[in-house]
Amino acid sequence: MRSHSEILKDIAQFEPVAGMWLPLDDLLNELWSAGQPPIDVLPTLFGVFERFPEDDGAGVFWSIVHGVEALPYNYGRLLRESHGRVPSEMSKIMLARLANSPGAA
Repeated sequence: MRSHSEILKDIAQFEPVAGMWLPLDDLLNELWSAGQPPIDVLPTLFGVFERFPEDDGAGVFWSIVHGVEALPYNYGRLLRESHGRVPSEMSKIMLARLANSPGAA
């Protein structure tokens, strides 16, 4: 089993070939299967949204959304920073979901 950092390196370098996003889905599944990742995975995951701001990765980006939401971290600040650098459709969706979540301020 590879470490979180090894998997994140591949996620950070991922580029779809001929519109194929399934290799990214495989990397995300590997990341989530490797146990709870540390909070420092978030910039890399949000970086995927920044690199492809108008895309949803043929649905694969939802694996990032659901995976991050399942983590025990308060990720709002990092998500807002990412969205401030490069507004993306997926960060916009995640920010709306945060705003509508129970206990949102």
